[in-house]
Amino acid sequence: MTHVQVHPAETARPKSLENRPVRAARARRAGVKALSAVIRYDGIVMVAATFTLGFDATVNNDGPLANLSATGAVLAALALIGALYVIDAAAHELIDWINPDRWDGDSTYALAEEIGQIRDAIDSGADPEEIEHSLRTSGLLETTGALTRRLAVAFAEQGEEDQAQRLSASALHLRKADQVLGHGQAGDEPADDARKDLQ
Repeated sequence: MTHVQVHPAETARPKSLENRPVRAARARRAGVKALSAVIRYDGIVMVAATFTLGFDATVNNDGPLANLSATGAVLAALALIGALYVIDAAAHELIDWINPDRWDGDSTYALAEEIGQIRDAIDSGADPEEIEHSLRTSGLLETTGALTRRLAVAFAEQGEEDQAQRLSASALHLRKADQVLGHGQAGDEPADDARKDLQ
C-alpha cells in the first residue's frame, strides 16, 4: 500500500509542493511505489545478502566475512541494523516530499475543526436560529453529499464495490438530511448526474 501521511488541520501545504505540473504526478506516484517497496523489502534483501556472504565465507573460506571475530560480527550486525534504520528514514522523508497525494483531503480536517467550534458556540450562547439558517442555506450537506457520491464512483472504478456501496448509502442519507433541513425539497428527484453517481 502506498505510504500516505495524514496531516492535522494546523499544518500548511509547503510552498515547494504548490504549482507542480499535473503531468509529473504519475512519475512521482511511481517513485512513491518504488520507495515503499524499498522500505518493505530492504531488510529481506540485506539479510539475504548477509546470508549469501556468510555462506560463501564458510564454504570457500574467503570474502569479507571470512575472518570476522565475534566482536566484529556483533559490530557488523549493529551496522546492518543502523543502515536499515537510515535507509527507511530517508525513504519515508523522500516519500513525504514527492508524494502528490500527500495533502489530498486535508481541508476536511480544517472544516471539521470549524464546525466543532460552531457547535461549541451554541453552548456559549450563540443564536441557534442564525446557525440553523447558515447550515440550511450554505449547501454544506448538499456539497458533502456530492463529495461522498464522487468518492463512491471513484471506489467503484477501482473495483472496491463494498466501499462504493457504503459511500452511496451515506450520500443518500446526506441528501435526505439536506431535504429535511429545508435546503432541498423532499419530493425532488435527484439530478441526472447525481442519479448516475448513485447507481
